[in-house]
Amino acid sequence: MAILQKLTEKRLLTLIICLVIIGWILQRVVFVPMSMELDGIRTETSAITQKIAALPVMVHDLRRMRDDYAQAVSALESINSRVTSEAALPYFIRELEDVSKQAGTNISSVSMGTLAAGSYYSRTPMTITFQGSYRQVERFIQGLAKLERAVSVSDLRLESPGFTEHEDTGNEHVLDAVLSLVVYVVPKGGDS
Repeated sequence: MAILQKLTEKRLLTLIICLVIIGWILQRVVFVPMSMELDGIRTETSAITQKIAALPVMVHDLRRMRDDYAQAVSALESINSRVTSEAALPYFIRELEDVSKQAGTNISSVSMGTLAAGSYYSRTPMTITFQGSYRQVERFIQGLAKLERAVSVSDLRLESPGFTEHEDTGNEHVLDAVLSLVVYVVPKGGDS
């Protein structure tokens, strides 16, 4: 019986040693890699959580950028709608004649200079010679502004031809006006 008891103890000791070895192997092969993977998943989850938390701010910034872009496009379209295309310069001259009629002035000449190329828009210098009273000249300039064209007035000269003996002093005095301006133009083949 002592032998049987010793044999049982040896088996029990062998079983315990095997269980310890199996536990150690499970620890090294299964549990340690699993815990490292779990730590990696925790880190990735934390990074994803931070990105999700930053998402509303990013969405707000993107919406603001979209709105700024739409506003810039609208402003550019507004500018482009006021720039005369090179092919439409004769129509611009007709518009000037209409403004002159409405203001009560008489255009005697319109001369256009040479088209000067710019980075995007070209510039065409123009000189308009006309006659009218001070009020009519004023209405002509206001009418020019209402055309909503991209122009810049570089010079306005008013001259009085002088009174004659037959001129009625009750009427407004007629002035000779010379208006120099630059018309911004989209050259042929450019975007309008």
